[in-house]
Amino acid sequence: MDKIKVGIIGSGFIAEHHCHSYSLLPNVEIVGISSINEEEAKNLMNKYGILGNPYKNYKNLLKLDCDAISACVPNYLHKDIAIDILNSGKHALIEKPLARNIIEGKEMLDVEKTSNKKIFYCENNMYAPSFSKVKEIIEEGALGKIYMGRGKEQHSGPHSAWFYKLKDSGGGALLDLGIHDIACLVWYLGCDVKEVYCQVKTIQPDRGKFGKCEVEDNVVGVLYFENDAQVVIEESWTAPGGYDMRFELFGTEGQVKVAPTFSNLMSVYSEKGFGYAVEKAGTTKGWTFPVPAEAWSFGYPQEIAHFIDCMLNNKKPLTDGNYGYKILKIVETMYKSAKSRRIEEVD
Repeated sequence: MDKIKVGIIGSGFIAEHHCHSYSLLPNVEIVGISSINEEEAKNLMNKYGILGNPYKNYKNLLKLDCDAISACVPNYLHKDIAIDILNSGKHALIEKPLARNIIEGKEMLDVEKTSNKKIFYCENNMYAPSFSKVKEIIEEGALGKIYMGRGKEQHSGPHSAWFYKLKDSGGGALLDLGIHDIACLVWYLGCDVKEVYCQVKTIQPDRGKFGKCEVEDNVVGVLYFENDAQVVIEESWTAPGGYDMRFELFGTEGQVKVAPTFSNLMSVYSEKGFGYAVEKAGTTKGWTFPVPAEAWSFGYPQEIAHFIDCMLNNKKPLTDGNYGYKILKIVETMYKSAKSRRIEEVD
C-alpha cells in the first residue's frame, strides 16, 4: 500500500480534527506540525505519536519530504500559506472559507494551475453521514423537483479573537457558518445560485475577552437557484446551548429534514452536568443533546479519507479549490446585497 506523508500547520481545534482523521488511516504518516503555540503543538504531537519537535516557522515544515500539508490557520493566513504549500511541491488542504475574499481566492487558484498540485477544500459538512444521506435521497428522485428549503447553523460564537476582527476574518457568521449551508445547498440542488438577498446584524458587539465584534453575528439570506428554487439560510453567533445545524428541503414529491445536532438520537437531563455534549455547548446541566462520535458525525474523517484516496489515485475531489471559490463568490455577493439592501445577481 502506498504511503502518504502529511504535515499540519496549526495546533488548535481544527488541527486536532485533522490529526485524528489522519491517525485513522494506516497509509498516512504525519511527519510534522508547525505552530506558534509550542505547548499546544507538543500536546497534539504526544497525543498522536508524532515524532520530533514542532516547527515555529511553517516554512521549515515545508522543507520536509511529504505529499500534502493541512493549513489549519486563521482566514487571513489562508492565501499566503496555501501559495507557499503549493510552491513547495505539495498539495494544500485548506479549511473553509477558501480565503477572505475572491481576490485572494483567485490568486490561490492561479498558483494551483501552475504548481501541478491540488487545493483540497475542506468543507466537512458535505462528508457528514447525515448530510451525505440527504444527497443520496435527492439523487434517487425521492423529493422530485426541489422548490423551497431552509439551512441553519447557530451557536454562541467562536472561541478565538481573530474571528471577530474584520481584517483578520474577512466576515462574520455568514463567512463562518453560512458558507457551510451554501456549499451543501448548491450540492443538493445540483445547479447554480443566480441571485441572492441578505440582511446582516451585529447583536452582541461586546465579546468580553475577545474584544469588540467588528463583523456580523446574525444573518438571514435567500438563495435564488437556476431551477427557480428559493432557499432561506439563517446563521447566528449569539445562540446559546451548543451547535445547532439543520436543513429542510421541500420538493414536488417529498420533503426531508436533517439535523445531526439537537436531534432525538440522544437526549440527557442532568442537574449535576457532565463532561462534554457538543461543540460550543456552554453547560451540560439541564437538557442536552450529545452528539456521539462528533468528529465522525460532522464528516472530518470521511473528508480526509476522501482526499487521501484522491491523492493516491489522481481523482478529482468532491470539494476542490474551484468549488471553494464558487461558494465564496456567492457569499461575497450576499455581502453586496446586505449593503445595497437589494437582490443581487451572482456573476
